Amino acid sequence: MKTCNALGALCFSLVLAAGVTGRAQPAATAAAAPHELTIVVVDSLGGNNSERNIYDHIAQVFTEVFEAKKWPLKIAVERFGANAPAHEIEMRLYFKGISKETPIDLTFRAWITLSDHGTKSDFGIIRYSYYPRPMETFDDRIDSVIRGAAMIAAAKVEPVLFPKANQPKP
Repeated sequence: MKTCNALGALCFSLVLAAGVTGRAQPAATAAAAPHELTIVVVDSLGGNNSERNIYDHIAQVFTEVFEAKKWPLKIAVERFGANAPAHEIEMRLYFKGISKETPIDLTFRAWITLSDHGTKSDFGIIRYSYYPRPMETFDDRIDSVIRGAAMIAAAKVEPVLFPKANQPKP
């Protein structure tokens, strides 16, 4: 009889402890959830001669470059939508196109703005020129020119999002 009561008390305490830790865990993960930087790409719906859409290139390359910075942010990329909800931290990229200024280069242009919890920063039009190698595939050329522009954008966004990280140490 005493063994049965002790076993019942042990099971009850285990169930109670599991319930307490089960309830505390989601609250702890919600508080420790990383912030999210959403990159919203605004571009025309026109096609191009690539197997992949330019948006796909922008989404992949900007995500790779921003994640390589090891910021404590989750990176998300989406296309502009009329009824899209507002994001806490949003970098809006108004894609102006990739063109040739000379017969051998490719130039990426985009106007970039950042909204951080209601505080807006305008970085203006960023421009990056890339000189492709001979026999380089079209998709590799596009990725290279977008990677250069993404590095410029990351350099402009970082001091706004993480101002203490860029101050010199005394």
